Amino acid sequence: MAADLGCQWITSDRSPERPGELLGMCAQGDLHVTIRAAYPLEDVADAHRNVETGHGRGKVALHIGGTLQGGEA
Repeated sequence: MAADLGCQWITSDRSPERPGELLGMCAQGDLHVTIRAAYPLEDVADAHRNVETGHGRGKVALHIGGTLQGGEA
């Protein structure tokens, strides 16, 4: 069923090569990550509260340095 929907299972194998593989998949459009919220590092407590709710689809990201696109979480 997953293959019928175009889903691909990605394991969490940890190796020095893995980040490059994932970046390559992203660059090719083969990896799609849903980010439900992004917080600047100084708002890490708010990000943690968001994760603790257990609600929502997608990842909660911390932005380190610079400014967030859109200006806020």
